[in-house]
Amino acid sequence: MLTAGPVSAAGPETKYTAPRNEHGQPDLQGVWNFSSDVPLERPAAFADKKFLTREEIEQLKAGRRKAFAAIAKVAPVEEVGVVWLDYSAQTENLRSSLIVYPDNGRVPKLVEGVRRVPGVENFIAALSESNGPPPALLSAFGAGRKDGPEDLGLSERCLLGSSVPVLPGFDSNYLHVFLTKNHAVLLAESRDPRIIPLDGRPHVGETLRSWAGDSRGHWEGDTLVVETRNFNRRTRSFAGAGNSYEKVVTERFTRVSQNTLEYEATIVDPKTFQDKIVISFPMARVDVRIYESACHEGNYSLPMTLAGARREEREKINTK
Repeated sequence: MLTAGPVSAAGPETKYTAPRNEHGQPDLQGVWNFSSDVPLERPAAFADKKFLTREEIEQLKAGRRKAFAAIAKVAPVEEVGVVWLDYSAQTENLRSSLIVYPDNGRVPKLVEGVRRVPGVENFIAALSESNGPPPALLSAFGAGRKDGPEDLGLSERCLLGSSVPVLPGFDSNYLHVFLTKNHAVLLAESRDPRIIPLDGRPHVGETLRSWAGDSRGHWEGDTLVVETRNFNRRTRSFAGAGNSYEKVVTERFTRVSQNTLEYEATIVDPKTFQDKIVISFPMARVDVRIYESACHEGNYSLPMTLAGARREEREKINTK
């Protein structure tokens, strides 16, 4: 069931006043689903359109289904890791891209010398827009070095399950918001709770850096504003580009209806991008519970992945 998205869909709406919690703050608490049918970057077919019709949104969804079907055909075990994906939006968003700035809905130009590594979203976009045989990009899906655990992704290694800023993915699209008088807590389904002071204390020193950065929050009217900096350089800045060392992310959480939370994030990284990036999308309030994401316990995927890579190497040697 879709709920209306008053900010993300075209057209003005009456301003909503959020209820207050026991501290007099706008009540943003609860579990919010941020699944999305909208791609991160605007597809070439909609180059000059910021908003789409419902029919065009259905075209995007059909293209995405086609992309997953193509990936399933080249998977070692067909359909594994595809059929359980859950990314259908629970609140309507008629934008053509999650990126709302730059105006073209695309990642801005990179600083000279910065490299962008294709991610899953790029594979999906290439397959969705292709009308011919699968593009060469698909041959790289799942490829890459597997000499050691460092060659695999952070989530596979249970180091970092969620990103800053929040981004819709193909699963784990739930965020639990808690509020106290002096703190906000953002608990992602894929672990990594962010405990955010609201009491005006400064950020920690420049030398103290972490995977998810250092967050500080404050209220601007009914909007919770969270600024995060002091990332380490071990993660990509955004959309697979550069690294996050100089990145500063400003997130804005605004409850715009009883069941809709509007999310906006501004990414500024002058060492990676020649311009800022702004993303925006709605989250839907849902009556569900987030369960523990026990990533480390029983995680046999890493040793099995590396063992499989070693076996492939032996088989290649034996066939020579």
